[in-house]
Amino acid sequence: MRITAATVYRDASASIERASERLLEYQQQVASGKRINRASDDPDGTAASIGERAEVAAVEQYTRTSDSVTARLTVMDTALSDMIDRLTAAQVSVISAQGTKTAGQREVAALTLEGIKQALLSDLNTSFRGAHLFAGADSADPPFTMSGNTVSPYQGSTREVDVDIDQTRSVTIGIDGSTIARGAAASDIFAVLDSAIAAARAGDAAGLGQAQADLAAAFDRATNAQMRVGTSLSSIEALQSQLTDRRLAGKARIAKLEDANLATAITGMNQADASYRAALGATGKITQLSLMDYLS
Repeated sequence: MRITAATVYRDASASIERASERLLEYQQQVASGKRINRASDDPDGTAASIGERAEVAAVEQYTRTSDSVTARLTVMDTALSDMIDRLTAAQVSVISAQGTKTAGQREVAALTLEGIKQALLSDLNTSFRGAHLFAGADSADPPFTMSGNTVSPYQGSTREVDVDIDQTRSVTIGIDGSTIARGAAASDIFAVLDSAIAAARAGDAAGLGQAQADLAAAFDRATNAQMRVGTSLSSIEALQSQLTDRRLAGKARIAKLEDANLATAITGMNQADASYRAALGATGKITQLSLMDYLS
């Protein structure tokens, strides 16, 4: 079969094109540091990389969530610490009123208890970024309000708010404040303080004794709530370390899939450049052949 000049030139041009594409591929790898610059470079590798990137994105989202939750729970923990301190001070004031003989001294104890009542109201109405922490799911409004000297019954939700911090773990970020203020008791902490204040002013020993017992129960409820928050904070701290390890491992797998081996890429680029130049040279010689060269 006779090979025409057109066939020879077409084959030579195809060789130049293949060499040029190969050279460009290696040049892109060296310039970008990436082995995969588009899906067609490695369809299987691209699919695996997409899966790894989705996993890393999920881990990073959980990390952001855990950071936000940590900030929120830290505020909650601080409020609970203050409640516990206030309830301890209230018990001390009640004991003082029980042993006080003069009306003036009993009035001092009563005024101290009134200040503690205001402080506890503020603690239970603590908010973080516009959300009330002790109002359960109804976090837009404060769980307790005051009219005159009377604190309202609990106005929040008894449904607490949980948030996922990983695929299999969640923590509570919105506590039912009634479990702290009242729990299973007959009266909430504000009613207990009102009774203690009245008993202190009246020198009512029995009333002060009952108030002491009720305050101790409220102290236990606040302590239990703080233990819940502390456990959540500890679990998040441990989780964040795991999330960091998972994110770094995922990024390492992505790099292994996508990144170019620069030494190999440079060697391949040099070889492709030599092939490209050789193809150009061969084609140049073909174009210089005369009609007599083809007839000979």
